Amino acid sequence: MLDHLVFLIGEAFVALRRNRMLSFAAVSTVAVSLYLLGGLGYVYLRVSAFAERIPGQFDMRVFLKEGVTFDQIRSTARRIRSVDGVADARHIPREIAWRKMREQMPKETEGLENPLPDAFKVTLSDLGKADSVRAAIQRIETVEPNGIVYDEAARQYLDQGLRFLRWLGGTLGGLLLVTAGVLIYNAIQLTVVARARELRIMRLVGATGFTVGTPFVIEGALQGLFGGALANVLVWMSHTHLQQRLASLQATADLGPYPVAMGFAAFCGAGAIYGAVCSLLSLRRAMRQTT
Repeated sequence: MLDHLVFLIGEAFVALRRNRMLSFAAVSTVAVSLYLLGGLGYVYLRVSAFAERIPGQFDMRVFLKEGVTFDQIRSTARRIRSVDGVADARHIPREIAWRKMREQMPKETEGLENPLPDAFKVTLSDLGKADSVRAAIQRIETVEPNGIVYDEAARQYLDQGLRFLRWLGGTLGGLLLVTAGVLIYNAIQLTVVARARELRIMRLVGATGFTVGTPFVIEGALQGLFGGALANVLVWMSHTHLQQRLASLQATADLGPYPVAMGFAAFCGAGAIYGAVCSLLSLRRAMRQTT
C-alpha cells in the first residue's frame, strides 16, 4: 500500500518535471489569482471590521421639544431604541450639554442662560438605514420636527463606498477564481492528451483507473498547493510593506499583524482542494477523449 502511494506521488512529480513550462505557468497563474483573490478577501475582512465601527462615528443628534418631562424622556428613549437601524440612544441632559459648552467657550457663553434642549445621541447600526431612522424618529411627538442633525452627505458617500468595495471583492474575486480553475483544467487536459499513448499501455498491462488517474489529480493539487504557498508569501509581503508605509506616514489606521500560519493553511488548503477538483473534472473529459 505504501509503495503504491509512493508510486502515485512520484508519478505526479515526474509529470511536473516533464512539463516544466506548463507547470510553471499553472503555478504562477494560480499564485497570482490566489494572491489577488486572497488580497481582496483580506481587504474585505479589514473593511468589514472597519465598517462595523463607522456607524458609531456618524451619530445622530436628536433634540427634544422644550418642557419635556422626565417620564417623556424615558418613553422617547425606549421608542428611539426600538427603531430598526438604531444601535443605541443615550440621553444628553441639557444641563450637562450646557456645562460642556461653557467649558469650551467660556467667553461666548458668559452671562447667558442655558438655551439648549434635552437631546439624544443616537448610534446607528446600519448606515444604509439612516433615512428611515430619521423619518421614524421625526414621528415621535416629543422630538423637535427639525431637531435631527447628522452629516448626511458623508454618510451617503461612505455607504456607497463600502457597497462598492463589497461588490468589487465578490465580483473580481469570483472571476479570478474561475480563471485559476480554467488554467489548471487546461493544464491537466493537455498533459493527459500528450501522454495518451502511455496511458493506453498502462491500461493494457492491467493498471486500474485509480492508478492511471490519481497522479494527475495529485499533480493538480500540487500546482494549487505551490500556488497557494506563493500567494500567501506575496500577501504577507504586501501586508508588511503597507504596514511600514502607514507607520512612516504616522497614519492612525493599523492593519494589525498578519496571520502567517492561518494564511498559509488557508491559501495552501484552498489551492490544493481547488486544484484537485479542477484536475478531476479535466481528467474525466480527457480520459474519454483518449479512449
